Amino acid sequence: MKTKVELTIPDSLREHAKGLIAKTSEARMQAVIAWSRGNVGRAEGPFAAGVFDLDSGRCVAAGVNRVISSGCSVAHGEMMALMLAQQTLGVVNLAEKGRFVLTTSAQPCSQCFGAIPWSGVEAMEFGATREDVEAIGFDEGPCPENWRELLEGRNIRVDGPILREEASAVLQEYARSGGNLY
Repeated sequence: MKTKVELTIPDSLREHAKGLIAKTSEARMQAVIAWSRGNVGRAEGPFAAGVFDLDSGRCVAAGVNRVISSGCSVAHGEMMALMLAQQTLGVVNLAEKGRFVLTTSAQPCSQCFGAIPWSGVEAMEFGATREDVEAIGFDEGPCPENWRELLEGRNIRVDGPILREEASAVLQEYARSGGNLY
């Protein structure tokens, strides 16, 4: 008997991300914030991420939290985007195929922070801060205070917060909706 784990993103997200070109941090963040807002509407959580080619601005993969629908605690937006980018490009280390940035609607939790160094991204940019996320009741887990320096010490540039107010507004929207805190 085969054992299988299957994680998917909504078709509407896949279609929106397909062919998307976002050459600036703000343009990438606007797209990711829109995806996170859409995920609030699906009652999946207020988080989204994308992997973008730094040279062309092309979106390689988009991800949103799918924890609730998948019953899988690791199905965070960042993890989904990274896994889909790796599958799309056929490599575990994205650096083998170019220069990529992980753009995420909020500062990564401890799980997602841990995955970034092995993904092969050259940069990571975020919208809302850890404090914004925890303010609505999410547990972000243990993350070192010097997390930026740790990533930068591995040659991963960190930018953010970018469009923090807009990203935080999605968190507040989710909290007002009574969304599940996982």
